[in-house]
Amino acid sequence: MDAMVTARMAQGKKEAGNSILRELGTSPSQFINDIYDYVIKNRQLPFQSKSTGAGKHDIPAALAFIESIPLQSPNVFSTMSDAEIRQERLIVRGLAIKGDFE
Repeated sequence: MDAMVTARMAQGKKEAGNSILRELGTSPSQFINDIYDYVIKNRQLPFQSKSTGAGKHDIPAALAFIESIPLQSPNVFSTMSDAEIRQERLIVRGLAIKGDFE
């Protein structure tokens, strides 16, 4: 059975963090699970805690943890400009054809 972890933070911090996590191709739940996995495996934080002052600066371990977070798979739009994305969306919706933009 899964358990729930609850944390309090400013709404703006939550929204900014969730946005970045989406860009990185993960979710808040997966990120928290990854942090717990790291702590269980290494018996330390991947960063220094501001609230306790505990931990040490272990930049290589922190970088290794960050690099271990899976990135979102590239999608059809990942290499397109904003204009190309708009054009592709119009084509997919049947509102334009490829020749309209040449």
